[in-house]
Amino acid sequence: MNDDAVDGRTVPDRVGTVVFDLDGVIRQWNDDELDDVETAHGLPARSILEVAFGPDLGRAATTGQLTYRQWMDEIRVRVLDRFGPDAVGALDAWEVNVGRVDVGMLEVLRRVRSVTTVALLSNGTTRLRRDLHVLDLLDEFDAVFNTAELGIAKPDPAVFELVCDRLGSPPASTLFIDDLPENVAGARSAGLVAHQHTDLPSTVEALARWGVAVDSPDLPTG
Repeated sequence: MNDDAVDGRTVPDRVGTVVFDLDGVIRQWNDDELDDVETAHGLPARSILEVAFGPDLGRAATTGQLTYRQWMDEIRVRVLDRFGPDAVGALDAWEVNVGRVDVGMLEVLRRVRSVTTVALLSNGTTRLRRDLHVLDLLDEFDAVFNTAELGIAKPDPAVFELVCDRLGSPPASTLFIDDLPENVAGARSAGLVAHQHTDLPSTVEALARWGVAVDSPDLPTG
């Protein structure tokens, strides 16, 4: 057994399935550029983000209670009510943005997929599959799980149990990789092996510890 322990449990020498988060792992957001757009339109930086992922709207969008269009329309109403019509340009830029692919992590994903099953679990909106298509990521996974389609969002342990069941992968041999500690904790509470992604090298090291070796001298770093 692997020397690492999770909540007092030993973990297997090799995992059979790897489930990746999208945002903050495979996709990165150009937040600094959007900050500049917001300030140019008279909004404090991250104002739209704060509204979009507030306690009511964010959860409603990522569990499918609101479609992407309904969510975005409500964001517009609230932001325009607060900051006035000059905010329209910032809202337009925010809506069309799809972020960028981390090319280093995409290569890691591809190498993992060459040796084992790879899935995506994202707290997405109903626009997620469109974004994956635009980013040319839709075919990079063996399975895509969007919480807006499942009706349950991370960090609820139930979503991890559901994903493992649909993959036919026992939680104890399923590795979940996410950048947010609360989501890692949720996965572990559901019995999965989990790693918090902070950078490419540490994630590659974590994969190797659990029997998925992907390192090589030519691996990109970002």
